[in-house]
Amino acid sequence: MNKTIYMILIFVLLAAASANAEYTYISPSDIVTASLLNQIPDPGMAGNIIELRVAVENWGSEPSDGYDVKLLLDYPFEEVPGEEYVQNTGAFQGFQVDSEQKILKFKVRVDKDATDGNYDLNVRIYSPGEEAYATIKKTLSVEVSSRENAEIIYIDQVKLIPGQQTPIAFTINNVGSSPLRDLSFSWSNADDIILPVGAGDTKYIKYLGIGEKTTVTYDAIADTNSDPGLYKIVMILTYEDSVTGELTTVTNNAGIYVGGITDFEVAFSEASSGETSFSVANVGSNPAYSVSVNVPKQDGWTVTGSSSSIIGNLNVGDYTIATFTIQQGMSMPTAMPGRTSTTSTKTAAKNATMPSQSSQEIKVQIMYTDTMGYRNTVEKSVSMSALNNSTATGFSRNGTRTTQQQNFLVKYKWYILGLVIIAVAVVAYPRYRKYREENPKAGLLRSLKGIFKQ
Repeated sequence: MNKTIYMILIFVLLAAASANAEYTYISPSDIVTASLLNQIPDPGMAGNIIELRVAVENWGSEPSDGYDVKLLLDYPFEEVPGEEYVQNTGAFQGFQVDSEQKILKFKVRVDKDATDGNYDLNVRIYSPGEEAYATIKKTLSVEVSSRENAEIIYIDQVKLIPGQQTPIAFTINNVGSSPLRDLSFSWSNADDIILPVGAGDTKYIKYLGIGEKTTVTYDAIADTNSDPGLYKIVMILTYEDSVTGELTTVTNNAGIYVGGITDFEVAFSEASSGETSFSVANVGSNPAYSVSVNVPKQDGWTVTGSSSSIIGNLNVGDYTIATFTIQQGMSMPTAMPGRTSTTSTKTAAKNATMPSQSSQEIKVQIMYTDTMGYRNTVEKSVSMSALNNSTATGFSRNGTRTTQQQNFLVKYKWYILGLVIIAVAVVAYPRYRKYREENPKAGLLRSLKGIFKQ
């Protein structure tokens, strides 16, 4: 009777095995099944690693020392270094199923170019050392989703000068394994110190292919009243996930520095007691720290004493005065090599020329530290015509430098000549008239000679 019941049970199990290909027959008394319990993640993403949990059950009546379960990898699945793809279940009891099933874990990598779909993964079950006698492979179905992913990889501008409109370009890259459609990109600054100019902060991208990148550009400006420093920019990229249908949002932060360099204006202020003063004004958009003014060596000008003046910090719109002892010199001809006689020196002094037009300007350097801590130098050319109208510098006969009041005569020489002519005419005309009265027949030339004889 027991034999009859046993045989019936065997036939029932065989019928079930025919209906379900998950069973493998090791021997007449062993019936082993394998199935995919789950996968993490589900679905698996192309290019990522998936953990497969394979459930093994013994529906046979006899106990076993265990079975080898071998994973047969095929596209799009690849081996993960260090993983074992043949694992033993350990000992089984008869009818060890359901909650007593054996769980084996395998890790596989999905090819990065795999597309969406379900892929078959074959499993072979056999007694250790008897793989050749295993006649049935189990097929597990693994779901794979192509990877959609985009990232903001580059901002081309990291510094803004307050009040100065500057283009900013954001580069977006599709690093996934499927195209992206209908993307939207926006950026913002919590303090509204940095804002886009002439357009909104959101731009749309219709399509971005696999491995492609695109650039969106804005014109931005920083508030002129902003304090120098680093400001956070929040960048938001959104697109629809083709697998889940959900809206995917990528958020990144970046820093943009507001501040940097500035600019100056330098003008001749006054000359008094041999000293020349320059007014220096910060006309840029940023404060300047540790400002110093320097008059470098240059043709036509000589600085007596210190050539640098430290004036401290200058905020935007501030100005100060820097004073130097400056003399303007005439250009001296270069003496021939080897000739050092007194005659050569005198000849050189005699042939000294007046300052050229270029020497009417003097170069002034402003050195300062900007808000980013960098040391900068700005060079300006300052007109010195006001100084030249009051004094000129020349050379005496012995070659020493002197200061002469020359520009007055140069500027008003024609007026002076006119006055001299008028004065001569006033003195000479009465004599001329008297001579003509006494000598009515005398001509003009004779009359002039007669005037000087009187």
